[in-house]
Amino acid sequence: MDCRELSVAILTNNVHHAARDRQCCLKLHFHDVRVFDDVENALEPLRRQDATVLLIDASIKGMDGCACLRAIRKAARTLVVAAVMVTPDSNLTSVLGAIAAGCNGYVIRPYSLETLERHLRLAWDTLNADDIESQQLASAGELVEQGRFDEAIEEFAEIVEEENQAVTYFNKGMDYLRRQKFGKAILAFNKAVALNTMYAEAYAGMAQAYKGKGDAGSYRACLDKSAAILAMQDRLDELKELFVEILSANPEAVNPYNTMGIDLRKRGDYAGALHAYTQALHLTPNDENLHYNIAKACIFAKDYAAAVGHLEQAVALRDGFEEAGQLLARLRAKQYDQLAVARENGPSAADDGRLARDR
Repeated sequence: MDCRELSVAILTNNVHHAARDRQCCLKLHFHDVRVFDDVENALEPLRRQDATVLLIDASIKGMDGCACLRAIRKAARTLVVAAVMVTPDSNLTSVLGAIAAGCNGYVIRPYSLETLERHLRLAWDTLNADDIESQQLASAGELVEQGRFDEAIEEFAEIVEEENQAVTYFNKGMDYLRRQKFGKAILAFNKAVALNTMYAEAYAGMAQAYKGKGDAGSYRACLDKSAAILAMQDRLDELKELFVEILSANPEAVNPYNTMGIDLRKRGDYAGALHAYTQALHLTPNDENLHYNIAKACIFAKDYAAAVGHLEQAVALRDGFEEAGQLLARLRAKQYDQLAVARENGPSAADDGRLARDR
């Protein structure tokens, strides 16, 4: 991060905090430093990318810091902006709320200049592609502008030929959250966003190259891939917010992924539920209620073979597990029309020493 090439927007309605933050940013030699006390006034500079780094205080005119960050993310969702919360709030609820809102760093007041610089650097560096990837994206874009479309496509293809590891980093961030390793969680989420952004930009650039070649089919296909990647990021953000809500309600939960899976299954998000349950299995692989819950999600997704497998594990783990046994018998008899009776029987509950069961 070269501060001389970056501009900062400071959002706070506290004049003392504004003076302190501005002084520190000037000492770090940022290109431009502006102070706003209202999020609406800051949005246009952000859209123009006149500010690429944000310092957000705990309180801004008319809203708190987390609400401010959510408003900015919603209004400028496609922009890469390093947003660092700078706040006196160090309690669990405040930190989790800021992470759920999408902060890229969290600094507690009072802070030293060195601390602020370190967090800003980490936020910026982990939120952006590395130098090689950035240069390759820029080079490919220049080739498109020059009309060298085949060369541009080759450059973009090199970027996306490797598997997108965004979900892997997202899962790491979720696990760090569970273990209350908040700094590592933020960095992992930053990396997930950086990878998704890079892949989306590469496909969007490739689309323009195909458009230049007159290949309408490939143009639309690449645009669809770019849009799908951005949509996946929105989905990951939703899952993160739900997970934070669960952690806030029960920070000591043995396996919050199980609660998340139940919640998502009841919302009809079977793919999301199965993803959460997959993470839950890493923590408690021998809990019969977890296997029962996974089976229910599989039934809704019409993956009956997988449901049978998990129900078999559930009854093997606990003798006399009648609900699992009855459901397993119906599946083995292929009585799929009778499964609805077993699906919805009231709220989830927890047995002593076991995870909550999806009832």
